[in-house]
Parts: sequence; C-alpha cells; structure tokens
Amino acid sequence: MLDHLVVGGLPHRISCGDNLVKECEEEAGISKVSADRAVAVGAVAYMDVNQYCFKRDVLFCYDLKLPEDFVPICQDGEVESFKLIPVAEVANVIQKTSFFKDNCSLVIIDFLFRHGFIRPESSGYLDLYQRLRNGGCS
Repeated sequence: MLDHLVVGGLPHRISCGDNLVKECEEEAGISKVSADRAVAVGAVAYMDVNQYCFKRDVLFCYDLKLPEDFVPICQDGEVESFKLIPVAEVANVIQKTSFFKDNCSLVIIDFLFRHGFIRPESSGYLDLYQRLRNGGCS
C-alpha cells in the first residue's frame, strides 16, 4: 500500500506542530528547519468501518514545499521505500486503483481540491466535496 511522505499518530500531550516536526525527521529525514515551514491547511474527518466497529478519525493536513533535489531518507526503519509520483498520476492512481491506503486517498483528494486539480466542472464534484468536508467518507 502507498502512503504519504510523512504520517503519524498524535500522541497525548504533544502538539500537532511538534509531532509533525518529529515525524518529518523520523520518517523522511526532513530537518526541523524545513519541517517548521509546513503550513497547516486543515483537517479531514472520516469514519472507518470494519466488521467489529465504527471508528471516527481526524487527519490534520499540512503542505510542505521541499527542494526539487530533496531525497527522503527513512530514519526509523518504518518506511520500505520512497517514490516521487507526479500529482496528475497520483490523482489517476486514486481514481482507478486501491494502491493508496483509504485515509491517504482522502488527504490527497483534499489536496487536489485545494490546488485546483478537482474543479467544479468535474463529474461528482459537489457530492465528493460535501462528503469530504462533512466527514461522510468511509
């Protein structure tokens, strides 16, 4: 399964920003100086449903522009490999496959909306937008 460059659960008594800096370093070798430039852009809520329970979750979203020559290096052994995929290709992968983890797809869809890759003229735009913003995605 494909995932984001940096992800991580939010431990008790650590701020989102401090956790972001920690996870950036551990998962991708992104320096504190670079991670501090990340911009909080919102959150995505969703419900995970399996045969035993319903679990509501919130994913805090950040955008971070990195230099074109940046090469991520896993520091904590939790990442098998990294692959740079162009945004248009990522959108295609989400639409046609299930390679990305479901919760990752939601964050990517949020990014696609915010950066104009999904436009009001797109089929199903309003329904997808409302479901994403109202936590109706599962």
